Amino acid sequence: MLLQPIVNLVEILSRKGVHHAIISPGSRNAPLTIALVRHPAIETLSISDERSAAFIALGMAQNLRKPVAICCTSGSAAYNYAPAVAEAFFQEVPLIILTADRPKEWIHQHDGQTIYQTDIFGKHVKQSFEIGADYSHPDAIWHIERTVNHAVNLANTFPKGPVHINIPLREPFYPLENEVVVSDGNVRVIERVETSNVLSNEVWANLLASIEQYDKVLIAGGQNEFDPDLTNILAKLQDEFNFPVVGDSISNLKFNLISNQDVFLQQDAENLAPELLITFGKSFISKSFKTFLRKNKAIEHWHLSLDNHLIDTFQSLTKILPVQPLYFFSKLLEEIDFSQFKNGDDEERSSDYLDAWKRNSFKANNYLEHFFLENFHQHQLNEFYAIKKLLDALPADSQLHLANSMSVRYANYIGTDPTKKIEIFANRGTSGIDGCVSTAVGAALTTTKRVYLLIGDLAFFYDRNALWNRYMPDNLNIILMNNHGGGIFRIIDGPSKQAELDDYFETVQSYTAEKIASEANLEYFNAKTVEEFHQLSIAFLQPNGKSKIFEIETDSKYNTEIFKKFKAGFAL
Repeated sequence: MLLQPIVNLVEILSRKGVHHAIISPGSRNAPLTIALVRHPAIETLSISDERSAAFIALGMAQNLRKPVAICCTSGSAAYNYAPAVAEAFFQEVPLIILTADRPKEWIHQHDGQTIYQTDIFGKHVKQSFEIGADYSHPDAIWHIERTVNHAVNLANTFPKGPVHINIPLREPFYPLENEVVVSDGNVRVIERVETSNVLSNEVWANLLASIEQYDKVLIAGGQNEFDPDLTNILAKLQDEFNFPVVGDSISNLKFNLISNQDVFLQQDAENLAPELLITFGKSFISKSFKTFLRKNKAIEHWHLSLDNHLIDTFQSLTKILPVQPLYFFSKLLEEIDFSQFKNGDDEERSSDYLDAWKRNSFKANNYLEHFFLENFHQHQLNEFYAIKKLLDALPADSQLHLANSMSVRYANYIGTDPTKKIEIFANRGTSGIDGCVSTAVGAALTTTKRVYLLIGDLAFFYDRNALWNRYMPDNLNIILMNNHGGGIFRIIDGPSKQAELDDYFETVQSYTAEKIASEANLEYFNAKTVEEFHQLSIAFLQPNGKSKIFEIETDSKYNTEIFKKFKAGFAL
């Protein structure tokens, strides 16, 4: 076969654990498409919209915790991958990006579907690769195999992330009618043996000596995948050694950690400011938490990260520890425990600092619950109330995807019951509204769990093509908060005071999701009143084997009034 090296390229992907691919139809990528589809160990889906396709792959890769391939034709198709590629890069999610291209001599020659694709994703991939268009010399085959091995190895190396392989292709693209498309078996797989970073005994001795100097040691987790072992270790550090552990909802720490910090942080800074801050994970949702730590800088700040970038979110970084959080906190627990045993020290570490955090967290949680009890006996429906009721009612062991803007913020205030072990996802790498529906669709395609997406109207309609495919799963449940505009712009101070608010910030719109639900064959519910909401919530939450949209229509101005009342009402 003329394009046998492309078939062998796909064989290497399979042997290296890439078993899912999202293909967007085109002609230039036909050899890749045929090789992927006909490979018995690779599951392929055809998604026409490249932007949606890449976000669906992102959602799949998050669940599978393995690379997913995306494949498109030449030209602007590749550019449509860019938002999801950037999100994957900052979330450290592995994607294998396969872009078909014209041979070099045809670029900028007024031929169809030709753009400059080399390094098209810039710094938003771990590395870009390109193979040659001619395979006549044995070294060309060696280069292709070496490139594919390198790319997949790199995508899987911590910190994980997307890699790009640009593939110029010459005609003919299509096999003969009865031609068998299989690997010739003569491919070479190059494995990269992973090692675990550890810290030397000397480093540990210095770290422990530093910890002993400080009474106020704070552990804070950014966005992270759910890890029950890490959760258990951090729970012990908090319960047994009085280190407060703080995390947003997307930290996925399912124990009784400090929460509701958004509510109370501006009021007790003197008692809560850390002397030593230990952080792990990626981004933090809470602006209050970031502002608090920037204003009240720790004497020392250690960040656990295998990333080569120097990330100083709180402007206080003093030490980067290039190790995994589970290793670090497990070893920390072991070392502190052993140190106390060796020294015959039965005296517990003072709980004053932890108590201060717990006291504030408890008061904030009580305030949250009482606010809902006292303020929602009226008949006008608002989104804060609706989200609280639905998040409280989510079934255990489900997944919750949070769209950006107000959805992720509401959910961070409200939280979920940690005993239910609900894993939470959000596109907080770039925090854009694009692709939120597609990411949830990808997740639902790769799990048997119920997947819930909490999303606002602008983010939903922006990504409506996520539902334009033949593969809609039956476990996707979309909670659509439709206030007919970008309600967040009424809440934040800057745009809310501008004459251009309605047309240029909030962007008022009159759409509903009813027709979209019908076209995608999703069950549809719509509530505009408190009574309708309570009645339909029961039906929506029933796992009846069909995907659903629950559209909750509210008034943006009333939502703003309720939320500002909530923000202003808390006092220590």
